[in-house]
Amino acid sequence: MDGQPETTTSPDATRPARGGPAKPQIGFHHRDAVRLLYILALGSEEAAHDSRIFRGEKRAMAIDFLVRYPDYLADELLTRFETEGDPAGLDAASDIFDADEPDLRTVAMVRWRRGAFQNIEMPLSILAAHGLVRPLKQTAGQRRHDFIVLPAAFAFIERIEREQPSLGWYRSRVELVMTLTGFRSGSDLKGDQYLHPEYRDARHGTEIPSIKERVLARLRSLRGR
Repeated sequence: MDGQPETTTSPDATRPARGGPAKPQIGFHHRDAVRLLYILALGSEEAAHDSRIFRGEKRAMAIDFLVRYPDYLADELLTRFETEGDPAGLDAASDIFDADEPDLRTVAMVRWRRGAFQNIEMPLSILAAHGLVRPLKQTAGQRRHDFIVLPAAFAFIERIEREQPSLGWYRSRVELVMTLTGFRSGSDLKGDQYLHPEYRDARHGTEIPSIKERVLARLRSLRGR
């Protein structure tokens, strides 16, 4: 939870459980809570009473996937470079591989019925217990889960970055992901992720595999043009 490189094989997405996806191991809940806090805070919109709202648990999962899989993120950046001619996308993808992030930063997710999945109940309860985030109660007929991000969340982020500057990696990473995702719906974002056969065809209950070699070859090809 200190912003240092994480693990390649997920400690929180191992061993599929009978009848459901794998459960996180104890000890990683606070790391997951910090990462989720950055996603909810930086992906939120203005709401009433000086608060902000993050719309959609599925959207949070889709953004989290790109934070946790630098190789998939790099592929998205290369697509932006090819479609928009934005050299920043090519540079950012190169930076990801120069820093060896696919090997050092990947925190794998389990493939489940609606794509990449992690139960966020525990990290969310940590954030709620500290008065940083509050899940909104669903009303009749509403299927989307939204979250109120309280003002204390932003003060907390500023404080932990002062005390542990390496946590700023989460800010810069979520901000980079947000340049790709904006406020698109979770279903829309997951639709793009399903285009990867490695993601789409992963067996339920298993970790979604890396696409590092394929993306690296694409990067080298684009660099060589």
